[in-house]
Amino acid sequence: MGEIFDHLRRVLGLFAGVLEYLSPWGIPWPLTFALVFPIILTVLAVMVWWSRGKMWPVLCEYPRTTTGRPCRNRVFGEWQRCHHHRPGNRGRNRREIRKLLRWQTIRRGDLVERDDIFGRGFLRHRTQVRGLLYYRGFARPPRNVATIWRSWLGERREDIGKLIAQLREQGRLNLRALFAGPASPSAQVGVAMRLTEVIWATRLTLLLALLGLILVAFGEWRNYPPKGPFGYLPSFLFIAAWAVARRGIWLEATAGPQRPGWRGSWPWEATGQAVRWFVSFLAISVLFGQLLDHLEKFPFSQR
Repeated sequence: MGEIFDHLRRVLGLFAGVLEYLSPWGIPWPLTFALVFPIILTVLAVMVWWSRGKMWPVLCEYPRTTTGRPCRNRVFGEWQRCHHHRPGNRGRNRREIRKLLRWQTIRRGDLVERDDIFGRGFLRHRTQVRGLLYYRGFARPPRNVATIWRSWLGERREDIGKLIAQLREQGRLNLRALFAGPASPSAQVGVAMRLTEVIWATRLTLLLALLGLILVAFGEWRNYPPKGPFGYLPSFLFIAAWAVARRGIWLEATAGPQRPGWRGSWPWEATGQAVRWFVSFLAISVLFGQLLDHLEKFPFSQR
């Protein structure tokens, strides 16, 4: 296991050296460890965003149906619609199905935001942020992300219009109005139900990775031997982060009904898996080290 920490220390040290070499300001190497965490955060955010849009089961939720209620058929991903509500098809009333983003509906011929559902963000259970990958907790499709500058300008015009209307009616400005979405108090969840657990797992994954990076930087700063006892803790944290991401994010999002009790939850499964992986890697490291010691004693290795 110490070898794993040693490899990680060398990779991060190389990354720090490259940044110091390229930086015209001579950034101290400890600060470069802080740059590794945003990279991990970005990779995880993109993977979760793509999984939400393309793979994780969710209801179709097309708002305009002949029953007067949103469609309850299941699809894979927030960017998909069921076969009844794919754009270009015609419904039972012979009307053409329009392409609507998950947070959009049509009222009196105008395209407006829905107030009957709400989304969940990357790290927050209920958010009103309109960012690059998410719109108020709904995963933006890739085409919408690619043309974000167009929608961004339109969203800013809406914000300015809200502030002007507020100033006329109340005589003052309240910036909180910009973060108040249209969802009513009775709105239902419009994304995958398992996202509540996925968000908790995402938070824990990032926390474990951050703690591991901090310990790596601390060990480098104090000149601890990479193969010493201190190397086991950050190694276990990184293994635990991977186990939590695997069990709590990807498997949890597509799993069936949970077994009742603590033993059926993803924290229990992730903890057990992290311990098994840690013991396995530790055993492999010890056995491989013993094998190398024996091989080095043979005559052909001493030439």
